[in-house]
Amino acid sequence: MFKYNSTNLTFQFTLKWIGLWLERVLSLLAEGFFGLIMKMKKLFILIILSNFLVAQKDSLQIVKLDEIEIKSIKSSSILESVPLSITKIKVPRLWSKQQLSLQEYINSIPGVVTFNANNFAQDLRISIRGFGARSAFGIRGIKIIIDGIPETTPDGQGQLDNLPLELIKNIEVVRGSSSLRYGNAAGGVIFVETLNKIDNNFHELGLRGAQNNYKQTYYTSGLKFKKSQWFLHLNHQDGEGFRENSKFESTQLNVKGNYFLSNKIKLGFQFNSTNSPLAEDPGGQNFESYRNTPSKARDRNVLFKSGEKINHVKSAINITYDNGNFLFNSYSFVSNRTFYAKLPFNFGGIVNLNRNYYGHGSYFTKKNQRNNMRFATQIGYEFTNQSDKRKRYKNNEGDKGEKTLGQIESFESFGIYFIENISFGRFKLNGGIRWDNNLLKVSDNFISNGDDSGNIKLSAWSNEIGLSYKLLEKSYLFVNLSRSYETPTLSELSANPFGQGGFNDLLNIQKAKNFDFGLKFRSESTSFSVIGFIVNTENDLVPYEIEEFPGRTFYQNAGKTLRKGIEIDFNHRINKNFSTTVVYNYTNFKYGEYISDNLNLEGNYLPGIPTRFGNFELKYKNSKKIIVTYSRNYRGNLYANDTNTEKISSFWRDDINFSIPLKIGKNNLDFFLGCNNIFDKLYSDNVRINAFGNRFYEAAPGRIFFTGLKILIWNLFFYFLGVSFYLA
Repeated sequence: MFKYNSTNLTFQFTLKWIGLWLERVLSLLAEGFFGLIMKMKKLFILIILSNFLVAQKDSLQIVKLDEIEIKSIKSSSILESVPLSITKIKVPRLWSKQQLSLQEYINSIPGVVTFNANNFAQDLRISIRGFGARSAFGIRGIKIIIDGIPETTPDGQGQLDNLPLELIKNIEVVRGSSSLRYGNAAGGVIFVETLNKIDNNFHELGLRGAQNNYKQTYYTSGLKFKKSQWFLHLNHQDGEGFRENSKFESTQLNVKGNYFLSNKIKLGFQFNSTNSPLAEDPGGQNFESYRNTPSKARDRNVLFKSGEKINHVKSAINITYDNGNFLFNSYSFVSNRTFYAKLPFNFGGIVNLNRNYYGHGSYFTKKNQRNNMRFATQIGYEFTNQSDKRKRYKNNEGDKGEKTLGQIESFESFGIYFIENISFGRFKLNGGIRWDNNLLKVSDNFISNGDDSGNIKLSAWSNEIGLSYKLLEKSYLFVNLSRSYETPTLSELSANPFGQGGFNDLLNIQKAKNFDFGLKFRSESTSFSVIGFIVNTENDLVPYEIEEFPGRTFYQNAGKTLRKGIEIDFNHRINKNFSTTVVYNYTNFKYGEYISDNLNLEGNYLPGIPTRFGNFELKYKNSKKIIVTYSRNYRGNLYANDTNTEKISSFWRDDINFSIPLKIGKNNLDFFLGCNNIFDKLYSDNVRINAFGNRFYEAAPGRIFFTGLKILIWNLFFYFLGVSFYLA
């Protein structure tokens, strides 16, 4: 006993000494480093301005009734006062929807439109102001940040299959340019914060079920110690899918911990693992098939056994030091993703990919005040590296044939940025500049058809300047000007329409100039924002298909686009029981200069983006915490191809769900049920842009009923009883 206590005390003393030492080191760093930065501040501001001038050539609850601090801009600021288009949502611990994808969480955010929630082989597609709409699978042009760690790969590809939905606490979405803070992110950033603070230890067991044999089971625990908090999450889901050839199965493991070295220094740990041995792809449909047999898969997808399997592992560590006036944050991560896919064509129709990527980044923020002006100066850097070992084989109706491609692709990026925030009187001024150096290489290991090795350098400047004015006590006017960029991904560059290896060297970096302006208002019971934007892009990356590879997506650069739109967000607490949310979006996205296949497409609408979309939600909550939520989602007409010859019709989708909390002793039992697509509407869940053979459609499920329960267990007896119950 004496030995244990002695060792324990020594360990505690050592940790305390380390914490105090780090505090001293970081304080000295702040004084010395930022002393230099402050002396050079005027120079930096001049650079920002000159660079910019040259360039100008409950269910889900919107939380806006209290002052909200945001984390996505790497600075502690009140949401309404920031001259950016930002929405923050708070997710209740009892999530009473089906929990199929992140779509359910972000569908009511202005400027955001989602597709493909029901095809697990393609993953959820997210578009913000048109960025990301080009993606044949996954997410492009939008940065995904989970607990401060990038989930998006260095080349700009994003998948959400590693995200623990059950643990989500807050979501922040920055619409428009985010390249200043996050580099390769022209469309915006989605910042997800998972559960990170608990008052008491807990164990949760959950079960969800729905039609099409959908099943989900999960276990979550939170453990609180004197200096740390730890979270464990296990999740398994599988289902038959609505369409033929759409079975899926996946298992997740997530571990997260926070260790407090002192009241100013926090260490964070993350480990995530996803194993998906099965995700079938039913493929696109032409209009006749979509209309008459919506559940049918494409014949070629069945013949070639289209689908994928993945294994994804990521670990990360970060340290945060915050003494109120000085903030230091540093992170490092490493990730591996193996991907095996069967595509619906012969030559190169089987893909075997092994992807390793890692990264490190740090930023410093120093606050000070001079007379009536408050300053927050921030400087940071990021380094990331990605290596893809890509092999392709012939797909002989589901069997692996001879090798057609073998190459190693890499994407190395280094970025450094400076941001200045100035508050004076009723004004807040934000400005910054960033430089990124991106080096892409390909090494051809399959040289029987010639050596296609090579490299591409894609460097870019990003800048931003924004101004907000406090009009009334709780209302702000703002304007923001920015410049952003987006590189083609390694997968897009390796999709060579000339039938050879290497990169498609005809692809170039996409650039955008952004102008945001709007009004934000908040009172005790109401929040309201109306925001307009204008975006000019050059070298827009556009997907297309060709006859030789039906089902494979290639990419090309369009000349220019002009994007204009309005985003309206209204939240009102009617009384103590009822609240409502209304979101409306209008967009006018057109090509400026674009010639394809000798056709002049200038003035055509960008495909895959509705001109109008929005969401209405009415929520009832009584004193017993029984919640009823009715929502109505609208997606307007949109074009499926660049020529605007195929229009996909608008639709309304109505959903309703109920959650009923119960209490058995110290144990909470939450029961919920709901129905998606109440009126059994036929609509396309995805749009395959410029698909060959007019296969633009993927029918969504009809009326879907789902139910589930969650048991919060406080003692060991009920814990093992619950485990036995679910395993039985």
